[in-house]
Amino acid sequence: MIGLPPSARGLTGRPVDIADHASQVAGDWADVGETYVRRRQRELGIPEKMIGEPDYGGDGHWRAFDPSGKRGGGCVTGVVVDSGVLNPGLLKGQKGGRIYPKLTLRERIDAAIAHEYEELRHGSHVDALNAAAKTALQIMPGARRLCKAMAR
Repeated sequence: MIGLPPSARGLTGRPVDIADHASQVAGDWADVGETYVRRRQRELGIPEKMIGEPDYGGDGHWRAFDPSGKRGGGCVTGVVVDSGVLNPGLLKGQKGGRIYPKLTLRERIDAAIAHEYEELRHGSHVDALNAAAKTALQIMPGARRLCKAMAR
């Protein structure tokens, strides 16, 4: 190699913003994310009509995993998980912010599914925080701990 390597010049090959990096990785692996999130929602007992929703701001395809979203998930007509689950700093400075980076991706996805499902059922984010902490869904223990921390 002639000159300094890319890493010495500040070129890492990935975006500096961790949320942008998470979204980029999610886009590269969107098919895997879609398959996993759909399967996990079925395993947890989410009704089929509530699994995913159309990509309202994009191409209109039905999605349970949105690689371009950066909030962890969403729910307009169905439960959607997004690239925010890949971002360890998603909840930094918020309730659950100390637990979140220590959780596995599976636990983060379960917590997002539980929260968005309860938000659809109860109609508001605040009500969903409390409901997700007590959800009947059989989410992973780490996900339940996060939901309880977020409800405090």
